Amino acid sequence: MRRMVRLAAQVLWAQVLWAQILRAQVLRAQVLRAQVLRAQVLRAQVLRAQVLRAQVLGQILGQVMLIGTGAAALAAEAPSSLASLVARKEVMASELARQVAFCSARHDTNHPAFHGCIDWHSAVHGVWALTAYERATGDRQYAPLVASILTADGLRREREHLRQAPQFEMPYGRAWFLRLAIDHHLLTGSNDLAPFADEVALSLRDYYRQRPIDRFSGAYDSASWALINLIDYARHRKLKDLQAETAGWIKQSFGTVEKCPYKAERGEFMAICTNQAALVARVLDRDDYAKWLDAFIALNGLPVPIADPAGAHEFGLNFSRAWGLWDMYAKSGRADIVDAYAAHFHRGFTPPSNWSGSYGEVGHWVAQFGMFALQPLFGPKLGR
Repeated sequence: MRRMVRLAAQVLWAQVLWAQILRAQVLRAQVLRAQVLRAQVLRAQVLRAQVLRAQVLGQILGQVMLIGTGAAALAAEAPSSLASLVARKEVMASELARQVAFCSARHDTNHPAFHGCIDWHSAVHGVWALTAYERATGDRQYAPLVASILTADGLRREREHLRQAPQFEMPYGRAWFLRLAIDHHLLTGSNDLAPFADEVALSLRDYYRQRPIDRFSGAYDSASWALINLIDYARHRKLKDLQAETAGWIKQSFGTVEKCPYKAERGEFMAICTNQAALVARVLDRDDYAKWLDAFIALNGLPVPIADPAGAHEFGLNFSRAWGLWDMYAKSGRADIVDAYAAHFHRGFTPPSNWSGSYGEVGHWVAQFGMFALQPLFGPKLGR
């Protein structure tokens, strides 16, 4: 009897255990089905996001970009070399701005306003770069720093210094101040810098009235860089007489195509040949510029990025070539030029030690050059 009871209990226990196993298998199957369903939903969301990203990127590339002349770039079918930069532009701008803010906040000199970044012109284009960054991204984290630099008293004293020292930062640093004034006004709507900048513009005008323009001048004496900023500022401020006079100089001094050896730029930070082409893009209509550019490239080709900079200044050369190449592309729409732009920007940006390395050699200035080369990718409303 006891044996039968034990046997019945064992049978009952086995039935209970089997029922638990069956329930566990059913539950496991339900969990697996739910996981599969979630995976399918997630995959569909990822695919939709990829399609949307491609559509947005296509719209961005289809509209890319205008230069200061207002000429449209033909980028409806932009090459993949540009697409990768457009996709990463905010991240790269943020990384560059972080380095710029570091040097701009320093007190490396005794200048009343522009006292960071080792020297006056680097301090000016440091403030410009932070201003341009905020315009491009809407990120205001550096706005208090910029405001602490651009005080009324500091600017008044800087303005007085430039009046008393007419050759100070002529033409290079003064050209950068005009660029700062343009972007500061576009960002804030304020004309706080306009009286100072107008004086700087007229000082540059007088400087070139008194001497022949050397189209092959480079580095701190670069006429092409100075005139790029002078004509852009004149247009921004609607100073018609200054604009007409500057345009006349450009056509006279740069309107004919000449041999421009890229090797002449080596060892320095400022592009010569691509800045010439960018400058001419501002004063010729599209058809005339296409002829000029065809002749320029037939004679000179396009530059090849600097792979191994020979000195500290050369770490900026890829970026300064890139901004001229962009303006050439924006006016012409030529794919070979935008490929060259992308190649130069990549080489300048990577590795980050190119612009964030030794403070005395590159860390106080190269990131600002990178910001100017990157700025057009944000379009005419947010960049240039």
